[in-house]
Amino acid sequence: MFDWPTPEPIKVVRQYLAAMNARDAAKVEALLDDRIRFVDSRGEWIEGRENVATATRRFFDLEPDYRLHDMKIVMHAGDVLLKGRVSAREERLAHDTLWRARTRRGKLVYWQSYGEDSPALARILMPEAVRGGELN
Repeated sequence: MFDWPTPEPIKVVRQYLAAMNARDAAKVEALLDDRIRFVDSRGEWIEGRENVATATRRFFDLEPDYRLHDMKIVMHAGDVLLKGRVSAREERLAHDTLWRARTRRGKLVYWQSYGEDSPALARILMPEAVRGGELN
């Protein structure tokens, strides 16, 4: 009935999701802001386009079956909130998950995962650059 325009932040997030599902590391990197912060479900993070791009390539190598499905996407107070399902070879990744994203000028500047039993991805993927969270 109504054809509402899609907000730019949602468009950017959808492009990111498509690039992740296509395992297109170059496209993922092109969507990242220079100051991107990737926060895993344990509160640890990796900052910077180069670091997050490297972590993404490592992730693709470690988890060849990772896919994001059934995404529900809404805007709230400047954030893009997502709810969906992950399929993956690694059991601890394959479950329903929530994410929060922020964009600026057509680039992803923040991505946070809220998985209940997810591994410490930031520490696994980029131990030399991880920050925050609780050290185990």
